[in-house]
Amino acid sequence: MIARGINPKIGRNVEPYEFGQPPAARVYGTIPMHGEMAADLHFEITGGPFHWWKFQLPQISGRLHWRDESLTMTNVNAEFYQGKAVGHARFDFNPGQPADFRFAAVFSNVLLQDLMNDLSPGTNHLEGRLHGNLAVTKATTGEWQSVQGYGDANLQDGLIWDIPIFGVFSPVLDAIVPGLGNSRASAATGTFTITNGVIRSDDLEIRATGLRLLYRGTVDLESRVNARVEAMLLRDMWLVGPIVSTVFWPVTKMFEYRVTGSLSSPQLAPVYIIPKIVLMPFHPFRTLKGLFEEPTRTNAPPAKP
Repeated sequence: MIARGINPKIGRNVEPYEFGQPPAARVYGTIPMHGEMAADLHFEITGGPFHWWKFQLPQISGRLHWRDESLTMTNVNAEFYQGKAVGHARFDFNPGQPADFRFAAVFSNVLLQDLMNDLSPGTNHLEGRLHGNLAVTKATTGEWQSVQGYGDANLQDGLIWDIPIFGVFSPVLDAIVPGLGNSRASAATGTFTITNGVIRSDDLEIRATGLRLLYRGTVDLESRVNARVEAMLLRDMWLVGPIVSTVFWPVTKMFEYRVTGSLSSPQLAPVYIIPKIVLMPFHPFRTLKGLFEEPTRTNAPPAKP
């Protein structure tokens, strides 16, 4: 109601930010009669449930300062999918041009399955608690290549194989040991940078029973992937894991793959072409069958023209 009273355009702009119940709001300052210059208006808002884009939050609070053609958000606190999120942001509005913005957010103890149910409803069987932070230091609306920033993420006790970019590797692992490609990840950690809209990580690591997955590469803000993933078998075995992993380092290279395509439809290809005979120790009967079995022939009559 306040936004529409200031200006119909401002009212339309705040419509996507919806409170299910009227929030408690304290507003004070100067409202210009014409245009945005000379505005100096403060908002202190607390309420919920709150909806914006795909996010559904039971409670959120924060302070907003509208001054001339800029908006600053501070002390933003939210109940975030059974965890917590805090952050701040700044927007600079340039008449007739895209807006410049930057923000930072820290999230902790977020329930992954609840978050993904809103972000990607078709994704199932995800579990774990997510912690991390995301900072966009410079960006312009409408130009994804303008985004610069950094962040990190940490997932504890998670099931993540239904996320395509991770699940694409499950069949490879299951071919070694049935069920290995669906084991629970004790931890998944990584840091990343964002340069010109391209997210890059050189240390994304997933630890699960019997193996460690290392991801290195990039994904841009249009979901295009270019990465490598390497499976280190038995790396975390108690006491002898590092020794076993070192001795079998050449074998590890058999499980190094390049991942391309998109986040929703990744494509997997081995970096090194390994002869079938080398894979025999991992599934001997299947390898022997593939080496010596004659191609299946059928005596079906040819199809009619």
